Amino acid sequence: MAKSKPKYDVPSLKTGFGILEHLSHFPRGRLLSDIAEDLGCPLSSAYRIAVALEDMGLVTRDLETKQIRLTNKLLLTGQRAITETNLIENALDIMREMRDRVVDTVLIGVRDGSEFVVLDQVIGTRMFCFVAKLGYRIGLYCSAPGKAILAALPEKEREEVMAAIRFERHTERTITSQAKLRRALNDVVKQGYAFDDAEHFEGVYCIGVPVFDRVGYPVAAIWVTGLMMDLDRRRVPEIGATVRAHAARISAKLGFSQG
Repeated sequence: MAKSKPKYDVPSLKTGFGILEHLSHFPRGRLLSDIAEDLGCPLSSAYRIAVALEDMGLVTRDLETKQIRLTNKLLLTGQRAITETNLIENALDIMREMRDRVVDTVLIGVRDGSEFVVLDQVIGTRMFCFVAKLGYRIGLYCSAPGKAILAALPEKEREEVMAAIRFERHTERTITSQAKLRRALNDVVKQGYAFDDAEHFEGVYCIGVPVFDRVGYPVAAIWVTGLMMDLDRRRVPEIGATVRAHAARISAKLGFSQG
């Protein structure tokens, strides 16, 4: 007869996970006193555990409102576990449809810190088209998907990410300062899409839009990229609208509702 495995009860671990799970329902944050009351645990215990979670970078506390919310660290951890299945499974068919409309290569990726990582792609149908190396990393400040993600982040998190960016010039059009990047992000918000005007690779353009999860957090971005010589600049707004429409369909499959 097989021996049963011993059971170990770790109350602090359970409470810590309970706090994280509770905060997942409050993307804008929650007061610690409210969290403790909802979870039915002593405020002193909740405080000690919240401090530990903050030290681990899993939660952050707003100094003005005193509200606690999840950081992107936990989101990225979960993202890595589901990205290549849930996200890509929901996106590939839509990306193929988008590729058939825009002709050039369509890609999907996620943010990791101050960089953007390419996860998958649907190759364009032109004789000469752009092909990316999966896993390739590019700066947020010099890529359409990176700027699309930055513009969609909560303001405080966006400022934290921007403070960590190390600007490096790749072409004559590369953004090399926070001031210029902020102006570019304002344009992204107004236009509804981000445009990479050969800012990382000479002769290559990108047009990108964020993809949102069920709570409205920008977990990914999709974008079209191709050779600048094939781009009719008059069509950039039209292409941007196409990318936005297809990104919205992926977001909807992830549970996001704009209503």
